[in-house]
Amino acid sequence: MAGQKKVATKSKSGGASLFSPLAEMASDGVCLCDSATLVEINPAGLALLGYAGTTTPVGQSFADLVASEEKKKLSKSLSSLTRSKAATRLDLVGADGRVFAAEVRASKLEEPKNAERVLLTFHPASATCEAEVTQSAKDELSSQTEELERMSRRTRQIIDAASEGIIGVNLDGQITVANPTAAEILGRDLHALRGMAIDGAFIYGTGSDNAGQQLTVLSDMQKGKYYVTQEVRLARGDGVSFEAEYTIAPMRENKQTTGYVLTLRDVSEQKKAESELRLAAKVFEHTSEGLLVADAGERITKVNRAFTAITGFEAQEVFGQPIKSLLFFDEKVYRDKMADLQKTGQIEWEQWGKNKAGDRYAARQALSLIRGPDGEVQQFAAIINDITERKLDEEQIRYQTNYDQLTGIPNRALFMDRLARLVIESRRTKTNVGLMFIDLDGFKAVNDTLGHDAGDLLLKQTADRLNYCVRESDTVARLGGDEFTVIMPLIDSIESTIVVADRILESLTEPFELDGQEGRISASIGISIYPDQADDDKQLLHKADVAMFHAKSQVKANYQFYRDGLEIDGVPERDAG
Repeated sequence: MAGQKKVATKSKSGGASLFSPLAEMASDGVCLCDSATLVEINPAGLALLGYAGTTTPVGQSFADLVASEEKKKLSKSLSSLTRSKAATRLDLVGADGRVFAAEVRASKLEEPKNAERVLLTFHPASATCEAEVTQSAKDELSSQTEELERMSRRTRQIIDAASEGIIGVNLDGQITVANPTAAEILGRDLHALRGMAIDGAFIYGTGSDNAGQQLTVLSDMQKGKYYVTQEVRLARGDGVSFEAEYTIAPMRENKQTTGYVLTLRDVSEQKKAESELRLAAKVFEHTSEGLLVADAGERITKVNRAFTAITGFEAQEVFGQPIKSLLFFDEKVYRDKMADLQKTGQIEWEQWGKNKAGDRYAARQALSLIRGPDGEVQQFAAIINDITERKLDEEQIRYQTNYDQLTGIPNRALFMDRLARLVIESRRTKTNVGLMFIDLDGFKAVNDTLGHDAGDLLLKQTADRLNYCVRESDTVARLGGDEFTVIMPLIDSIESTIVVADRILESLTEPFELDGQEGRISASIGISIYPDQADDDKQLLHKADVAMFHAKSQVKANYQFYRDGLEIDGVPERDAG
């Protein structure tokens, strides 16, 4: 082929050529028509038609270039040419009015759909030229034509299949190319979008300062704001607003800008996700609950401020540490809880632990598994609530409910509970339970003469002395006033009970130091044994009470065991009330 120099393909739009470099180098005329309108033509075609400089037939009907009778047939469509497999002989009119015979071949392009796009090749049909055109050249031209068609279809398919909106714009700001994605993003008809001014297609959406106004996209193109991602809120054709990103790039030929390419993305979901992530990050950081995240290997990767406030450990101190060391303070609890976690996916528990400073704190903790789509563990997430105050309050309430406020020993309620439990246990194990009912002799005189403060101090010291006299397994309780009891589980003989009773009597006859004043008392003790003398806890208490009244009727500072026939009129039945 002659004319191998590279010449830019011309188009009315000034946009990027749809031709391949083969068309630019071909010696035959090659042109692209949309319906009957000439859209693009190669340098050889311009030369054959006698066009030079900036003049071009692009934009005219191809029929305007035809001088023969076929002109009428071609004025609206080129379909008649595409139906012929052989070349069609037409008289073409050059730029200077010169008419010359030409052989024209036409093929219809399959893309885009719903449009009549035809690729034409032509060359002079004079006898001299025909003689010079060899079969080889004809075959080469046919091959080139097929290659152009394939490349055009492939390019169009790539553009149409792109997940981003792609828009081609000429130097005047007119949209020459737009793919379906761009039309969908902008909410506009694809065919209506082509030919629209680029600024008219880009409208500010609600929530922006310029809502309803056109963007100055063409101005940005002309100023060379290339390859910079612009973020903007746009309005679709139906008025619905969305978050968008677009980037401008120039189309160049021979170092000259011939148009622009704009890529567009709808980033509404991305922006929403980013916003939710930012919100989640703020919640994570500022919530009052301690939060901890660990990887699949149970190594800590993230904690929040509340975690540091609760445990005393800074984030950098715990990163990479196993969750076992921060969430569990007992090996058995760790094993049991992690086994439950694998079964249920989430566990909760309460525990006492120590913070970095060594101070005890109570925590309610929840640990969850985060699994991936394949079911594999990806992360662990823990929530830690500091419940120290609540636990202390509960302990205080429990203490006030079960312990005597003055002496600190078990009160009537706790005494009755323990007695009932020990009798049941004794029945099961066939062991004995001894019960002492102790009433102080002379307490009223001390209280009346030395004052209530001295009396309270004496009761406190009495509790201390009783605890000193009994075994660790025994329970000393105050029923109220100056009445005390001692529960003795697992007694092996009457003699061991007598030893304790003698020790108590001796201890309580020692003088009491009451803030510079001396107080003296003694005690009367009644003793009953389960199961020898009682069938249950209530009988055991009553019979110890009866024995105490019998002892009190005798000389001071003595004890008496319950025995049959010892019932005394006026002794009340003792119960939990």
